[in-house]
Amino acid sequence: MININILPLSRTLASNEAAQNEAADKPSLHQQRAAKSVLILTLLCTLLFVTNASAIASNENTHHAKQKNSSVDKVLATAKSLHNDNWSEKNSSENSQEENWSDDWAEDWVEEEAQSPWQLTGFVEAGYGQFLHTNIVKNSASLNELRARINLDYSHELFDASSKIDSYYDAVLAKTVFQTRELSISASPFSFLDIKAGRQVLTWGTGDYLFLNDLFAKDWQAFFSGRADEYLKAPSTSVRTNWFFNEVNFTLVWTPEFTADNYINGERFSFYSPQAQQIVAPAQRFSVDKTSKAQWSARLNTRINDVEVSLYGYQGSWPTPVGSKPSIEQHTENSTLGQSQGYFPKLNSWGISALTPFQGGIINIEYASYNSTEDSNGQNDNIANGQHRLLIGYERELAKNLTASMQYYLERTKHYQALLEHSAAPEQLVDENRQLLTLRLSYRALRQTLIYSMFAFYSPSDRDGYLKPSLNYQYSDQWLFSTGANLFFGDNDYSFFGQHQDNSNAWLRVRYQY
Repeated sequence: MININILPLSRTLASNEAAQNEAADKPSLHQQRAAKSVLILTLLCTLLFVTNASAIASNENTHHAKQKNSSVDKVLATAKSLHNDNWSEKNSSENSQEENWSDDWAEDWVEEEAQSPWQLTGFVEAGYGQFLHTNIVKNSASLNELRARINLDYSHELFDASSKIDSYYDAVLAKTVFQTRELSISASPFSFLDIKAGRQVLTWGTGDYLFLNDLFAKDWQAFFSGRADEYLKAPSTSVRTNWFFNEVNFTLVWTPEFTADNYINGERFSFYSPQAQQIVAPAQRFSVDKTSKAQWSARLNTRINDVEVSLYGYQGSWPTPVGSKPSIEQHTENSTLGQSQGYFPKLNSWGISALTPFQGGIINIEYASYNSTEDSNGQNDNIANGQHRLLIGYERELAKNLTASMQYYLERTKHYQALLEHSAAPEQLVDENRQLLTLRLSYRALRQTLIYSMFAFYSPSDRDGYLKPSLNYQYSDQWLFSTGANLFFGDNDYSFFGQHQDNSNAWLRVRYQY
């Protein structure tokens, strides 16, 4: 510690001696400081002078600029005063031009945003269904097809045109099918009248999978095979008019040529034949005498408070061949054999329906009276008897995304005693009051993209039923996946659902929409 302190002190003394020796050879410190002070003052004075000079120059420039600006303002003011009128006109003209440009731009924008009168959509779909039991039909698949749909619509200020064209290859029937589901034109020539003419799908009534006053064509083969529900409604070529009178709407449909259901005929599904007394699946469609007579359907619809009320009327034929008549005679060596041929007996009907909110849900009641005019007394075993049909339904949401609906359906045969007396197989007739219960449960998940659904039919009078579970998943705006089954059961082969037990099937569909 001591040695360290001595060494800097000796060096300091030595440095002072050297500094004194050097000071003797150089100017004194006061002289140097004085010289530096003079130099600094000289520089400050120069800087202040330059700064002041710049400020003076700047002020002068500013003053000149103000004078110049003042002169310019005077010139502008003079110019404005001299050209005030022209300015106004010019300004007005420019504003007008800008407005025109704005209007033109807006019109162009509107024109660019306006939708085309043409709209093209459609989808491609592949479907496959497999029978779950041994079936006597030719093909073990209930559904095996590749389908393409083109929807082309055109909208005009005076009318709308619509077309839906399906083309598909049906591997079950080994043929390519082209089907026009819609090719129509609609217009409103008057404020109280709408008209739609051409190929179209028609429907009304309040039932869910049960149709009382809706006697428009259905496609039961599509319904049982696993095709989309929209194909249950078959198209027909008709003219539909809607007449509006205040709160009353009257609809009249004219179908110039009778359009029957696409009924079960043995080519895809088997069925019970009363003549053969067994399940059959004829290799070729069984013989049916078709009719070309017109159909008329009418509905009068209005609302009374919260109740929607409709009256219906129909004149035409039964939509399925529920009549038979001898038509073909086969001559053999020893005898002549007659064969019956199915046909569509004449049918008139009227009915009424009501639909209204009730206890958080919707209740619907519908009634229809079928008058089989070719057998008004019910004594002809070969023609379907007239019927009273009644439906009561109720639907409501049980929980979030869970909806349930129930229906009670009654089908009462008119002139039942006469039917029993003239029937060749009275033990196979349905009860005078055929009853049917239905239940639908639907649950939506994954933001409504996944739908679980179960529809069940059960008839306590026929002791048979039909289950229709399905699962639909909307993967994206384009892709839709669906799967489900058609399950029939019953105690007897001749009952309505019991005859289709061998037609039970499971199916899968994949659809791409564009």
